[in-house]
Amino acid sequence: MSEQSPGAGPVVVDPEVRAALALRAVTTAVAVLAATAVGIGLIAAGTASMARVEEGGEGAQVVIPGISVLMVGQLVALVATGLAAWVLVRLVRRRVPEPDRALEGLSRALGLCSRVVLAGCVLVILVWVFARPSAALSAVIGALVSAQVAVVFGVVRGILQRART
Repeated sequence: MSEQSPGAGPVVVDPEVRAALALRAVTTAVAVLAATAVGIGLIAAGTASMARVEEGGEGAQVVIPGISVLMVGQLVALVATGLAAWVLVRLVRRRVPEPDRALEGLSRALGLCSRVVLAGCVLVILVWVFARPSAALSAVIGALVSAQVAVVFGVVRGILQRART
C-alpha cells in the first residue's frame, strides 16, 4: 500500500504496521465504549439510589423518567461496545484482509449509533411528555446526560480516523 506525501515520492506502509495501528485504535475504542456504558450505568444507579427508588421513595416518581432515558444511552453504548469487540476479535485473529476497511466500517457503525441514541432520547422524552407531562423535565435532564454518549462516539470515531491516515 502506498500513500502520497506532500512534496515527496510514494511512501510504502507495511501491512503489519497498518494492522498494528488498527488493532491499537480498536482496542482503545473498546475500552472507551465499555467505560462509557459502565459510566452511564453508574450514573443511573446513583440517581436511583439517591431517590430511594427501590424503597418506593417520593423521589422515585421524579427520577424514573430520567433513568429510562439514561438506559437508552447505556443500551446503545453496550451495542457499540459489542460491535467494537467483534472488530477487535476479527483483527486479532487476522480475519480482516484490509484493516483500514474495518476501521471505516466501525466508524460508520458508531455514526449510526450516535443517531440512534439521539433519536432514542427524543422518542423517550416524547413518550414521557404524553404519558406524564410532569415528568418532562426529568426526561430532558436524563437525555442531556445520555446524549453525551453520542459525543463519546464522535471522539472514538476521531481516534479511528486518525489510525486510518
